[in-house]
Amino acid sequence: MKRSLKEKLHDEGLRCTQPRRCIVEALESGPKTHAELLKLTGLDRVTVYRNLLALQKIGLIYRVYLTTGEPYYVLCDTEKPSHAHFFCEKCHQAMCLPDETIQVAPPWAERVERVLLVGKCAKCA
Repeated sequence: MKRSLKEKLHDEGLRCTQPRRCIVEALESGPKTHAELLKLTGLDRVTVYRNLLALQKIGLIYRVYLTTGEPYYVLCDTEKPSHAHFFCEKCHQAMCLPDETIQVAPPWAERVERVLLVGKCAKCA
């Protein structure tokens, strides 16, 4: 059973504030840059930045860097701590991949924080 945003934040010791709800709602439609989040939410630059850091720290969102160097922020749609992601370089859609798609933590690795596959999705290929 999926937990609500309020439950996820509460479990991590964070309040479900209006800025956090706005940022998560904006990311529900797909990955966004910091500038896009500013425009969509109407929040100030520092508030967006501070809340992005807090949401990343608890694993609710993650940051993807492309060849442009500009980070995209992506809502994580699973509650598993270590899993792979796919990011379409053309349409900028992202998804968490199922466990059986790729073995995330090889036996020789003590810890794997993030696995990111970048390419073109089926619609863009």
